[in-house]
Amino acid sequence: MGNEDLRYRVKLVESVREAVGGNIEIAFDCHWQYSVKDAIRLADRLEPYDLLWLEDPIHSENAKAMAKVSKRSPVPICTGEHKVSRHGFRELVESQAADVLSPDVQKAGGISETKKIADYADQYYIPLAPHNIASPVGTMAAVQVSATIPNFLLLEYHANDIPWWGKLVKAKGRPVVKNGRIALPTGPGLGIELDEEEVQKHLKKGSKPLP
Repeated sequence: MGNEDLRYRVKLVESVREAVGGNIEIAFDCHWQYSVKDAIRLADRLEPYDLLWLEDPIHSENAKAMAKVSKRSPVPICTGEHKVSRHGFRELVESQAADVLSPDVQKAGGISETKKIADYADQYYIPLAPHNIASPVGTMAAVQVSATIPNFLLLEYHANDIPWWGKLVKAKGRPVVKNGRIALPTGPGLGIELDEEEVQKHLKKGSKPLP
């Protein structure tokens, strides 16, 4: 990463912080772009902006390299969205390679496996912020497991710009997400019902209709 690129990224964070003020949490997703050295350089420059975390500054396959970044970074490090099962997280947890773990409930092994990941991480006092770019069904699965773990921090949510996202399930007249929060359902299963008629409207072109 050159100096110009570094200054640009720092300016982005600076601008966002100025826009939202000091009470709003900001996280910066790096999408595995940097070397260990450059990740540490970026983290050092972002320290004044009080970030919630720096996400995936390097690839997480090498836990020792990630631990090196985490130990040198003044900004908390978050990673884990591509890891599978508690065994995939073991080295990250035991080497204290991250300050926050972000398992994806759908990828990591489902509700029960994510719960096991959380319980294991909790022994090392590592919080979880589950990765979530799912439909309302997948999101509610993540909500259910998040409600059962003591080290839950927050749940990612990406569908704010999809106007029909919440209509894919029958939520008894209330939005799935309201003011950044999701009410925990009390019904059986995930507590929601798929609206098949609405789903049919948004099937990808060429897809077979639901039976």
